[in-house]
Amino acid sequence: MKTFKYNIISLSLLALSTQACATASNTPNVAKVNATLETRSHFSNDMEFFTDVDDPAIWIHPTDKSRSVVITALKKGGLDTYSLDGNLLQHIVAAPAPGCENNRKCENKAGRINNVDLIYNFNLNGKLIDIAVASDRGLDTLVIYAIEENSDGNIVLKDITAADVPRIFTSTQEEVNEGLTAYGLATAKTDKYMAFVTQNSTTTVAQLELFVDTQGKVNYRSMVDIVFPSAFSLPNGQFWTPCSDDDGKLPHFEGMVADPENNTLFLAQEDVGIWKTSLSAPNDVRTWSLFSKVKKYGVPYTRVWDQAEEEYACTLDFNKAPGYGDPYLNADAEGLTMYDSGNGKGYILASSQGDNTVALYQRDGDNQYVSSFTVTDGSSVDAVNETDGMMVVNVNLGGKFDQGLLVMQDGKNATSREHLDGAKGDNSNFKYVSWGDIASKLNLPVNTKDLTRK
Repeated sequence: MKTFKYNIISLSLLALSTQACATASNTPNVAKVNATLETRSHFSNDMEFFTDVDDPAIWIHPTDKSRSVVITALKKGGLDTYSLDGNLLQHIVAAPAPGCENNRKCENKAGRINNVDLIYNFNLNGKLIDIAVASDRGLDTLVIYAIEENSDGNIVLKDITAADVPRIFTSTQEEVNEGLTAYGLATAKTDKYMAFVTQNSTTTVAQLELFVDTQGKVNYRSMVDIVFPSAFSLPNGQFWTPCSDDDGKLPHFEGMVADPENNTLFLAQEDVGIWKTSLSAPNDVRTWSLFSKVKKYGVPYTRVWDQAEEEYACTLDFNKAPGYGDPYLNADAEGLTMYDSGNGKGYILASSQGDNTVALYQRDGDNQYVSSFTVTDGSSVDAVNETDGMMVVNVNLGGKFDQGLLVMQDGKNATSREHLDGAKGDNSNFKYVSWGDIASKLNLPVNTKDLTRK
């Protein structure tokens, strides 16, 4: 297994980033919107391969925007693609577990698609294509798909992953089974095609370069490993680490989004806050800024072993909160996505999972907080709760999404059903939200120019 040194940023840099972050004394007003439609439900039971949906990507059709496609990660369930009406177009199963040596019984992990992102105009041996890239948490690899139109005129994903793609964070199958594998994902196109991949339960982010091999398939190689801090110096002279239910877990990252126009990579450290770094030099700590911190940042806590749950229980003492966290970002800080207004302007959207809201920040400059909204129960579609991944596009997709679309994972879908044993199972799905509704409630300007293939 690769070994990493979990660095602590210098005290002066952390103190500076803490003081630079604006805080407010009162929780801001939160606008309420409703989802327009939703996808099918997925259930976390063995009949449906323990499917727990996670992250969406919205692919913009180059000539007919109404034929754009939503690509979604289903973890052990694989991938689904949907039309703008929420109808299922394609289902791709997750990869099977590698075989055991000498046909012995073992517990090798099967494929588990965690996050998905896009690269437009990828050069595949002289032909420009669009690709979807997914992180496979079960196998510790990436999976790459060409997005193409088949002979029936349907948009489909075609696997173009090289046969010999390397594991990203591990060296052996035994290490893969331990679970410190590929997790969050963001893609970027500069002078290279890149993927940034976070490692489950650590503070490490791998920067990978995608390339075409001699067989015409897409592979990747390591560029650099970025190690963010897991402990923090506070302006009051104290030292703080986020509380964890397991000694082996560090405050990891999942949500990320790249902004090549502003040479920025945004990353959400779930129990800490939102970072940004230079896209061209992500390992240069001088470019790091923790510009928004979760509400519990710096809050003292007690940690007691819970024998029944076989994990630690954390109790935070907000009566002694030092006031370094932001009231509009409640842990976990999860999915990140970018609304592109053009000319480097727009917004970064962050899932504030702890209170089921979405916080907006200016895309450029000091990334000042703008406002928040939440998706509540509507007449036909239920509320969005416990959101992991989400993606927004500004493009006029026609119909109800003529001012853009936000797709959000709903980790607690209201619809339920009875299992064979009579117990109700947890289920999740994706909600489609009109960006026009959000912009109207938050008084935001709208730009529907298609900037995806600029």
